[in-house]
Amino acid sequence: MVEYILTNEEMAEADQMTIASGVPSIELMENAGKAVFNNIPIKNIDRVLLLIGPGNNGGDGFVVARLLIEIGISVDIFFYNNGKISNDCKINKDKIDSQSFISEIRNYSNYSYVIDALFGTGFTRKIPSQLEKIFSIVKKNKIPVYAIDIPSGINGNSSIVNGDCLECVKTITFFNKKKCHYLYPGKNFCGEVIVEDIGIKTDVFKEMMPKIRNNNPELWIKEFPFPSSFDHKYSRGLLIINCGPIYKTGAARLAGRSAMRVGAGAVKLICDDEAAKVLEPQISVELISVVKEKNEIQQIFKDRKVSSILVGPGNGVNDETKSRTLLALAFVKHVVIDADAITCFEKNPKELFVDTYPHTILTPHEGEFRRLFGDEIASIEDKVVKTVEASKLAGSIVVLKGADTIIANPEGQAVINSSEAPYLATAGSGDVLAGIIASLVGDNKMSAFNAACAGTWIHSKLGELIGAGLIAEDLIDNIPLIIKKLQIHDY
Repeated sequence: MVEYILTNEEMAEADQMTIASGVPSIELMENAGKAVFNNIPIKNIDRVLLLIGPGNNGGDGFVVARLLIEIGISVDIFFYNNGKISNDCKINKDKIDSQSFISEIRNYSNYSYVIDALFGTGFTRKIPSQLEKIFSIVKKNKIPVYAIDIPSGINGNSSIVNGDCLECVKTITFFNKKKCHYLYPGKNFCGEVIVEDIGIKTDVFKEMMPKIRNNNPELWIKEFPFPSSFDHKYSRGLLIINCGPIYKTGAARLAGRSAMRVGAGAVKLICDDEAAKVLEPQISVELISVVKEKNEIQQIFKDRKVSSILVGPGNGVNDETKSRTLLALAFVKHVVIDADAITCFEKNPKELFVDTYPHTILTPHEGEFRRLFGDEIASIEDKVVKTVEASKLAGSIVVLKGADTIIANPEGQAVINSSEAPYLATAGSGDVLAGIIASLVGDNKMSAFNAACAGTWIHSKLGELIGAGLIAEDLIDNIPLIIKKLQIHDY
């Protein structure tokens, strides 16, 4: 099943389409409040503090307050009013007895938990100083917080926190998850995210056509190149990996071994005589080609058996790496450009972009991304938007690596791969990812976009599986476990 991820604007559109279909907005608010009420503790509760704002998020909060009062739970409502209040919020506010409202919070130790109903997905400002003080005391007293839709203080689109934000044990959102539930830093504040049905039908997706999706195997599993009984090594793909100098051979070796594990039928490492002396004793399955002249590189790249080429890992930032990258693009359809092969073009990105295609895959981390695409694009706060803009500029697929990796194509489609694998932040991890992606792409294998998504998913799942103590070699050794899970749809 496709898992869409909505922008603020798309969520507002879904609301409006539902209202236009005949469902009153006040009914949606009532349903939202009941959904929150069903997800918060109600047994052995002394008193609840509700922080409520003047918009529809606040209206949801007033519904929750009313329901708590109806079952006998004491509530204190701190209503932050900036002079404006939505009609539906006012309707639900007026249902609450004035005695439940407080103008000042005196004793925080009275509260079993806090309901954050201040601001919703449309919040783009800085949290007012008055609320920052309250947030600080809530945190100091370690009071559990439950957020409605998103924790207040997060920009729903960029997931940036401008000022302060409450750290929640649970966030109850409606209809569909939003970008900030997947993107950092906002994701850090959400806690467990629960999606509740409030009466918005999934039919709206057909009209909205959301362009952002969550990365899961349902997106690409039908294309995954599981081998058949009729396959041989070259039908499963020959991957060429450009190797660097003698003191940087580790990166190519990691990429090559990971490619073999995922499913490349054969891997050929292109290197010089000195590098070959280091590589030969370490390699049992990858083929080594010693290259002395540029013409030899061309002959290797022209081989019809070649399904894809990987350039960059440990190659060095030099003219030779740049030249081999451009040659790869000239002779082979499916090229993955990583690491040093990206940095080589920082002074003249157009030299690269003129030769990249919609099926070329660029895999930068944040530093390489800034070097290649410049400060103007790299400074865009919304990580999805900046990856899409970079993809359009390059005319190719961009995989912006991180804890929340974004895969985007020039048509504006984007996939978020939000991982819970902090131990992937280790030397060689990116080389393994590049090898996995490069092994999956090819004319008889996966499309470039799906290969990038699948490779990123496999890599992050390996990180989650292994966890503490992970080193890059561990990722390679555990690849068969993930492939087996994909074969039996155990994901």
